[in-house]
Amino acid sequence: MNASKDAQREKSDRIGKKKIRKANATPEVPKSLARQGYVVWFHDHGKYLGLAWNEAMSEIEKAHVTNDDHAIYFETFAQAAVACDKFVSPCRVLHSPGPGKPPKLMG
Repeated sequence: MNASKDAQREKSDRIGKKKIRKANATPEVPKSLARQGYVVWFHDHGKYLGLAWNEAMSEIEKAHVTNDDHAIYFETFAQAAVACDKFVSPCRVLHSPGPGKPPKLMG
């Protein structure tokens, strides 16, 4: 009876380790971005921090945008990192060296 409990515990430990490895995996970075600069990227959703029109408030506000051309491009990593801290959704900072060039995952 103890052997079967040990086998079940070992099996559940292996499943838990697989989930941890998947959670810690590096997300697949986009092939390129529209401009040069630092971008806040919500990797779980494939979206960027950008600006969008809020019809209810009749104003432009920060929002998740799917098109990298509409993303906010920060001049420094620090500016982008501060913007990251204000969101609950997991996000990372990408640095684009220029239009059409592959971005680098910063943090």
